[in-house]
Amino acid sequence: MDIEPRTYFRSFESALADFRPPAENIDQIVEVVRDLDFEHVYIPESRAFIALEPRGGGAAIAYISHGYIALHPRDGENTWVELPSHQLRAKGFAEVATEVAAASKNAEPVVATCPECFTNLPATGRCDYCY
Repeated sequence: MDIEPRTYFRSFESALADFRPPAENIDQIVEVVRDLDFEHVYIPESRAFIALEPRGGGAAIAYISHGYIALHPRDGENTWVELPSHQLRAKGFAEVATEVAAASKNAEPVVATCPECFTNLPATGRCDYCY
């Protein structure tokens, strides 16, 4: 059986930076996968998701897409986590526009971060740790 070609990453953060999910989903994605025990991280050629493979091999224990996270623990029940950007699209444009306008009034300035380690970048735009 042929397996779709995959790109493996050294860290989950590297895969997340390459996958580029909607910005409003990143915090929840990081929170959900924080306590998972995984060894390998890959994105298939289709770029439909990030997969987390458990220590010792076997089927992936989590699939992170742009709108959902599918959790498949070895010794537990399968669950789905709906992510914020998917929820916003489901509400409709008018409600989303109102929420975005309200949120932007209280928003803090955006600080550029390194896509590899997510630390704040200096004025040079190059990470002191990664480059």
